[in-house]
Amino acid sequence: MKLSLNWLNSLVDISDLSTEEIEERAVKAGFEIEEKIKIGSGTNLVAGKVIECHNHPDSDHLHITKVDVGNEVLDIVCGAPNCREGIKVIVARVGAVLPGGEIKAGVIRGVASNGMLCSLQELGVDKDMLKDDSCSHDGIEELDDSFNVGDTDILKKLGYDDTVLDLGIYANRPDCLAVHYMAKEMAAILRRPCHLPDFDGASD
Repeated sequence: MKLSLNWLNSLVDISDLSTEEIEERAVKAGFEIEEKIKIGSGTNLVAGKVIECHNHPDSDHLHITKVDVGNEVLDIVCGAPNCREGIKVIVARVGAVLPGGEIKAGVIRGVASNGMLCSLQELGVDKDMLKDDSCSHDGIEELDDSFNVGDTDILKKLGYDDTVLDLGIYANRPDCLAVHYMAKEMAAILRRPCHLPDFDGASD
């Protein structure tokens, strides 16, 4: 049973508890945590706007860009096919730690590059969790106008700052195979109110 902590928090207030505290309480109540899955992650991320984009003179697919991140303009080399002037993008600045490693300043085919323009997959989001219209299927993610240059809460705004607990459910607890019933169970474990949606007038 995969339990999204963001979904759980919408039904039972767990905002003051760490993932580890929730795991501990669930285990003490008899549940087995088979896996903890971080949906998306990355430090030192910022929303930027590509203000210049030119083809790299020594490559048939690389682009040389200048990206405004609010407090500075970064020179970044990017190989994504959808990279172009005018779009808003997710920028991992030098020192950012992504699932694939730390972003460092470097030189790519003779051109300095100080950061990385990211797809959501490069931030650890599984391709099966991407929206159908997401540019991250085959390029960098393009942010909409709800993002301002310099925003840093990118994964949260996109809904990918979630952790999923894969719970082992025993044969005598088939009720806990549904998120709403699992929310009621966690509410009882934590001794907190559970606020389930009203389906066709049915009460909690």
